[in-house]
Amino acid sequence: MKNAFIILLLICSTRSNAQLYSMSFGNIDWKVQDIDAAMPDTLAYKLTTSLHTDLEKTRAIFSWIVQHISYNTSIFNHGRNFIFSSDKETWDTASVWKSGDEMTAIKVLHRRVAVCDGYAKLFKTLCDYAGIQSVVITGYARCRMEKNEKFRTNHSWNAVLIDNEWRLLDVTWASGYINSADEFVRHPDETYFLTPPRQFIRDHYPEDQRWTLMENAPVLSEFRQTPFRCKSYVKYGIHSVFPSRGLIEAAVGDTVNIVLMVNDAFKNRQISSDPFFDSAMLYVPATAFLKPADMSEKIIYHYVVPPDPAEWLNIIYNDDMVLRYRLDVKRK
Repeated sequence: MKNAFIILLLICSTRSNAQLYSMSFGNIDWKVQDIDAAMPDTLAYKLTTSLHTDLEKTRAIFSWIVQHISYNTSIFNHGRNFIFSSDKETWDTASVWKSGDEMTAIKVLHRRVAVCDGYAKLFKTLCDYAGIQSVVITGYARCRMEKNEKFRTNHSWNAVLIDNEWRLLDVTWASGYINSADEFVRHPDETYFLTPPRQFIRDHYPEDQRWTLMENAPVLSEFRQTPFRCKSYVKYGIHSVFPSRGLIEAAVGDTVNIVLMVNDAFKNRQISSDPFFDSAMLYVPATAFLKPADMSEKIIYHYVVPPDPAEWLNIIYNDDMVLRYRLDVKRK
């Protein structure tokens, strides 16, 4: 794990006084691996005391959580009402007068597992102790694509103030994947660290629209009607898709054409696909996986609607699933 994480060095750019500031976080990622503490205040001190800028401190906190906290897959076995054990713990009495966010953070540090709310509150609590302003944002994130999925608040993430500019991140999604067996697979994903708002809005819609950090954010109906964008969509610089609506209407015998436009096809060929692909999805009924003929800046996919058509069209790019459409076949 250590060697794999060190390879993922990020060169992150952030604006300050109209200038672009860049730095490598590899050294920070390496140092935080062996730091540990049972309480948020002590952990925040150990993570940030030797660092000088809020950007460096934010990276240290983000990197530590990604490397040390696992997603709590118990909720898939025990239902969505899963709660921590009520056993008397050493942190119970010590946390009586602490905020709700810090109480959650202490539990996460004790258990070393969390769901999105725990990840986000741990991040905020550590930022508080490090003197960095941050918030927990709740809203809708496109996680599992279910046919009858209700549109409701289902996720938490963070915004952090760096150099007088609010930036977005999702430490939960950055930590790894849940595979088909409902097992957590740790795989750090730089896509969700200080993500530009126009990219972040593709799969995160906040309850409070101000936290889109966009002057002209898409309205809720626009967000819901677009194709389902998978996690790998962002990393390839896909800037436009056709059709723009997520529901495609067709008839048997029609040819469905799907087009993606990318910024740099040559660069994309140098990017490794994600190591985890749920092969069980290949055998899900009513699902089709479409691959392009080439990898130029304009990527074209074709699907001829058969008599027994798929319900979902999954778009594969560079061996990653990047997009998903719903197919509504009109029958005579």
